[in-house]
Amino acid sequence: MAGPYTTDCPPGGENADSWVRRGMACTRRRKYTDAIESFGRALGYDQDSVEALLGRGNALYALERYEDALAAYDRALEVAPDRPAIHLARSNALTALGRAEEAVAAYERAMGLRRRRERE
Repeated sequence: MAGPYTTDCPPGGENADSWVRRGMACTRRRKYTDAIESFGRALGYDQDSVEALLGRGNALYALERYEDALAAYDRALEVAPDRPAIHLARSNALTALGRAEEAVAAYERAMGLRRRRERE
């Protein structure tokens, strides 16, 4: 019997973390639509889940939905502005959109944050 969650991804659960884990598993299996849905479910439990926002952005990026990916990354930065991975992902989306200057600035911000963390 087919249902909305009958892929080879693990089942979700009753909290954000379980849906993030499902979304990550779906992403690894390149089931990006399922991943996006799973990250969306995670955000239903915790709208500020940085892992769900970043995962959603990455899945959207994989589907070449760059504007949507950028929006997810921007929302993630509202919650966690000092996470280098988010700035780096944002740089990739901006590059894909042909926004080179903004992409370079996002990349430089990511590298600056990484260097700062290494010194701490």
